[in-house]
Amino acid sequence: MVYHALDCLDDAIEATRAFLLPVDRRRWLTLAVVVFFLSGGSGVSSIPNTSVNVSGEFDLDGLAAQSLPELLDQFLPLVVGIAIVFAAVGLLFTLIGSIMEFVLVDSLRSESVAVREAMRTHLRSGLALFVFRIVLGLVVVAVVGGLAAVLVVPALGNDTQVLVGALVLVPVALVVGLIAALVHGLTTNFVVPTMIHDDRGLVSAWRRFWPVLWNNLAQFALYVVVRFALTLGVGIVAGIATGIAAVVVGVPFLFLGGAAFLGTGGTISVASAIVYGLLLALYVVLLLAVTAVLQVPLKTFTRYYELLVLGDIESDLDLVERRRDAIRT
Repeated sequence: MVYHALDCLDDAIEATRAFLLPVDRRRWLTLAVVVFFLSGGSGVSSIPNTSVNVSGEFDLDGLAAQSLPELLDQFLPLVVGIAIVFAAVGLLFTLIGSIMEFVLVDSLRSESVAVREAMRTHLRSGLALFVFRIVLGLVVVAVVGGLAAVLVVPALGNDTQVLVGALVLVPVALVVGLIAALVHGLTTNFVVPTMIHDDRGLVSAWRRFWPVLWNNLAQFALYVVVRFALTLGVGIVAGIATGIAAVVVGVPFLFLGGAAFLGTGGTISVASAIVYGLLLALYVVLLLAVTAVLQVPLKTFTRYYELLVLGDIESDLDLVERRRDAIRT
């Protein structure tokens, strides 16, 4: 028996090398934007009872003297506002990342990178994937939250019952999370290419892919195992690369921050806090950009691997037949 999950590893490496080499700066930078989103980015005029002295330095003693209810009343609107902003940014990144899944697959199929054209072509499909991801996440939250409400919340105040409820809830939550992760992974890795190949909607693509999955359970089970190992390996490599990039990119910002600290005489003021915040934001943006560039070959490799496995198992859904033939001949 031929195990496609193993046979396609070397082919994915060769396909990645052929696609990315020789280095084309425009292609790499464009793919870095795609990878960035795949890895994924009420004003208050015044806050009452906040004590700021004339020099612009925060009165930390005044804040520490306030009671917890006073601090909650003072900062709760700010915390809620920040939470809403983060949620909105997260949804935006999820939406763009869902569309970029199709952009990357389309780029590997056509062996060219045209982000704007691919986004226009696959906008509706990306929206469908976005809705699917949101619904899947809500289902997980509802199931786990419902179990917590039944098993843990009524037992509050009784340590023994809370412990028993937690012992039941944790493994169930892990199983639910694993099932959701499996469904999400199969959808992203195989249903998305099916949507592109047959020009189908997400539900129709799942109907097309389901018989392929059911008739090749052993192949896909081995793929899940190999893909998990690849995720760990790629994660380690990406972590090392990100760590090195963090140090290299951070050195000049460390000097700039130190200079700003010495320039203000070592005091924390509103102006210096703004400077530190801007430096930190710029550092994070540059680090994310460098990390995205470094992850281009890793993401390209894993996506090629998934497409090669799908094409070997079901030739009628092969999106990279030309690249596969070029490698194997």
